[in-house]
Amino acid sequence: MADSPGQHHDGRGLYLVCAPTRDGADLAKSWVFRFKHHGVPRRMGLGSYDDCTLAEARKRRREFRSLREQGINPIEHRRSARATLLAETAKRLTFAQAAEGYIKDNRASWRSEVHARQWEHSLRDHAFPMIAKLPVSAIETGHVVKLLRQLWETKPETAMRVRGRIEVILDWATANGFRQGNNPAKWKGHLQNILPKRDKLATVVHHKALPIANLPPFFAQLMKTEGTPARVIEMLILTATRVDEVLGTRWGEINLDEAVWTLPAVSASNRRGRTKNGREHRVPLSPHLVALLKSLPSNREPSAPVFKVGRTTLRDLMKRLLPVDTPTLHGFRACFRTWSGDHTTASRETAEAALGHVNGSKLEQTYDRGDKLAKRRMLMGEWTAYCTGQ
Repeated sequence: MADSPGQHHDGRGLYLVCAPTRDGADLAKSWVFRFKHHGVPRRMGLGSYDDCTLAEARKRRREFRSLREQGINPIEHRRSARATLLAETAKRLTFAQAAEGYIKDNRASWRSEVHARQWEHSLRDHAFPMIAKLPVSAIETGHVVKLLRQLWETKPETAMRVRGRIEVILDWATANGFRQGNNPAKWKGHLQNILPKRDKLATVVHHKALPIANLPPFFAQLMKTEGTPARVIEMLILTATRVDEVLGTRWGEINLDEAVWTLPAVSASNRRGRTKNGREHRVPLSPHLVALLKSLPSNREPSAPVFKVGRTTLRDLMKRLLPVDTPTLHGFRACFRTWSGDHTTASRETAEAALGHVNGSKLEQTYDRGDKLAKRRMLMGEWTAYCTGQ
């Protein structure tokens, strides 16, 4: 029987409600259960007419009327059941899924795509083989210690990095309601009492660097070498910057008139920082570098890359020029820092600023806002003179 226009009563609180769709072209039909709780009229949806048959709607009505007879509000009961289901689903979230969720939430804030790949590769190689399929709610200290122990003894730096990444992923899982309790990957006051002291393990291996005395003859050899890779390494050495910073250089960052290369805090191409610390870094260019850049036969559009070459090509050139005990490209930064400390009167702050490092405490940084460009220009001029043998 019709209870009111658009509502058809099946009996005992079950109604078929019909209402025009938004465009008015059709009728939307759904099942509704109406009841009173503590004297207050309530209604709850049982599903659409297309998805729920009359027999299914009557079955749900019987279930909810049975709850009413027990004094239970069917609406609150259904909400509680859904919450329980969500909680059970949360318990089944695996570590691999949590890692994917954490990386997705934080990827945009990381300084480069390389950093994101390092995260993914370290977890894939060192964490996933053991805990990828484990629910985050089930991961315990024993799991973390077991996957770290062998790596801890051979590559403690890598192990500490992996441990830190596991810790933040589990913190993310806890914050999102997927696990409870203490973090089994926590270092201070926890794993530091279980794993061996790092100073008792393998010695940290630094980037292999060319001895300072060997740099001028190597640079002379480099200047005689034709091709873009040699020019890249020249610029890398004379600016004491990082490989990715040089390879990512765009002509819009170079001001040849003022002899300054400005690495922006944020890259216009991918909205990520060009520098490791996420701050703008001005690099003074020596006359040697200005001449080098002017000699390059390339497109000078602001967005165009200054160099079109990859890391592998640079490494191959290094092996060809220095086949025995080949130093790393990053090692030239160590060469510069050693030279500036042993062979110049430049202050520590100036040398560190030349490397793009942040000096002093946060309070000191608040008041000292200069970048020491004038002092660094003098220092880099001396460095160029040393490298070129002048």
